[in-house]
Amino acid sequence: MNRDVKVGVIAGHRGPLGKYQWNVLIFDRAYDEAKKILNSEQYAYVADQIKSLATEIDPTRSNLCSVDAIEDFHELREKHGMLGKINLRVFFFLDHERHAIVILGTIKKENNGPTPSGTRITIRRRKRLFCKGEINIPTLAAVGKGGPGDK
Repeated sequence: MNRDVKVGVIAGHRGPLGKYQWNVLIFDRAYDEAKKILNSEQYAYVADQIKSLATEIDPTRSNLCSVDAIEDFHELREKHGMLGKINLRVFFFLDHERHAIVILGTIKKENNGPTPSGTRITIRRRKRLFCKGEINIPTLAAVGKGGPGDK
């Protein structure tokens, strides 16, 4: 398994929707999963949704996007519109130490029921690896840890 995480957004920087309140860290696997499901335009749209979450004080209680709690992580729900018939879920959790939204995985949901148990197990495992430091996590020291108080 690829155990790398990349920086997607730096807190304190400005984006199209305003100043980012949160860093965004993305598991390489989550990126790969999204690229297998989405075309370039769809991916850009979903990336903009994630960026909009990063502008909010509490991304888990978004005023801009549809977010639900699942166990001790969350899912961004997107379907229709730009995504057509794709019912997409982007799983994330908030790492308060790094003031980061950590994107753990992406799936195309095939039913209207609960998140599949296999997906929940995978997301829990990725979160555990991240929290234990068993993956390559980029340092945010060069740009600051970010957060509402920076800059």
